Amino acid sequence: MALRGGSQPETTAVYITSAISYFNKVPAAVLGSIIMKEMYALQNTPPASMRDWDIENRIDKSKGWRTLRYTYLLLMVLAFCLETNTIFVATQVLTSLATQTSTSKDATELPLDMENDKIGGLFILGRREVHQSMVDFLIKNFEFEYTTVRFHFVTGLMSFTVAQALRVRYALRKYTLIQSHTGLC
Repeated sequence: MALRGGSQPETTAVYITSAISYFNKVPAAVLGSIIMKEMYALQNTPPASMRDWDIENRIDKSKGWRTLRYTYLLLMVLAFCLETNTIFVATQVLTSLATQTSTSKDATELPLDMENDKIGGLFILGRREVHQSMVDFLIKNFEFEYTTVRFHFVTGLMSFTVAQALRVRYALRKYTLIQSHTGLC
């Protein structure tokens, strides 16, 4: 039974449960903690085994390698911000779903005899939502949040991946054969 009378359709309750599991924050939190740990890896001085080689080959003064290190840091900061935003938006949606305060613009009319009945939860006075799928439910009720969570998580993951590719390239800077074939630095 919904608050203040009326009943919630079974499908909407199933969609709410599925939506709550969709906005799981664990992957973004795990990725965010990995990013925090690795963010400043290229800002430290190189290991002792590479330090002499870097000075000998003037890598420490190279503008290209410095740009690579700063780009790595920028991508890691961007990835951290995106993952943190994902967590905040998902938390807001989970709170909304737990309290069932959202309403949809597209709803079907209830019969006239139910018009005066106050219906709580994900219903509007005198109107009831009908959804074909969980994605339809999310898009009608949480379109901005649904898109934001998906976009920020995937973009943060891609930023992290590109940053790690730059880190690998920096670690392999001693191998000039790779340098000549990749066109990097």
